Amino acid sequence: RSAPSSDAMALPSSSAGRLGPILRLRGGGGDGGVYPLTHTEMQWMQSANMGVGTGIGAVARDHRHWADRASEDALRLDRATLCAASSKPLAPPVVVTELGLLCNKEELLERLLSKSMPQHLAHVQSLRDFAEATLHPNPHYAADKAAKGGEAAEDREVPFVCPIAGTPMNGRSPFVFLRPSGRVVSERALKGVGATACPVTDVPLGEGDTVHLNPNAEQREALEQRHEERRAAAKAAKVAKGGKKAQKAAAAAAAAAAA
Repeated sequence: RSAPSSDAMALPSSSAGRLGPILRLRGGGGDGGVYPLTHTEMQWMQSANMGVGTGIGAVARDHRHWADRASEDALRLDRATLCAASSKPLAPPVVVTELGLLCNKEELLERLLSKSMPQHLAHVQSLRDFAEATLHPNPHYAADKAAKGGEAAEDREVPFVCPIAGTPMNGRSPFVFLRPSGRVVSERALKGVGATACPVTDVPLGEGDTVHLNPNAEQREALEQRHEERRAAAKAAKVAKGGKKAQKAAAAAAAAAAA
């Protein structure tokens, strides 16, 4: 009888039905012809997951799990590549709202002027509530190239990347918008310079100058609080300016009456 193939690891017949899929050892690596296990395979190998997948109910649960995960990945990808105002692909000029949402500038302005802003963009009430951003294009991205069948969201080429780390802006890694420079970079690149200056332009950063894109619940709460503080400060400054104008007008009227 011929020797078993080196591409597969045979399992005892008594275990095959219980363990489900057979793990394959893929050759070609520099460590004896075997690549490390993938993250998915490692998760499956954990004791909590070993043997899961037998029976119709288990298969259904497994299908729902991967379907939910695929849906989450697709949602993250959409948030990182589509306009939050129109769901169209992001294209310069791009702006970032006070709460870290990415929008095409013209489409956001149209919504603002027509007073048809969607609920998730209700915080955008004036031109002060967003700022223009500079995104770094991905040289390997082709807009007319369709995604390959079965290709995971994180494996697709996306329109923008971090100009420092080269990290794809696909929703898998956190990105930030830097107010003083208008640049969008990965959080990793910002931390690499101590988060004290823009890693692209070296413009110093102060408190409140960093906006997390598509923030999580905790980050969004902090951005909302900062947004309210900015609005309050702008309103106070407007009132103070109006008071000074009134004082000047009163002084001018008094001078004219005395003359």
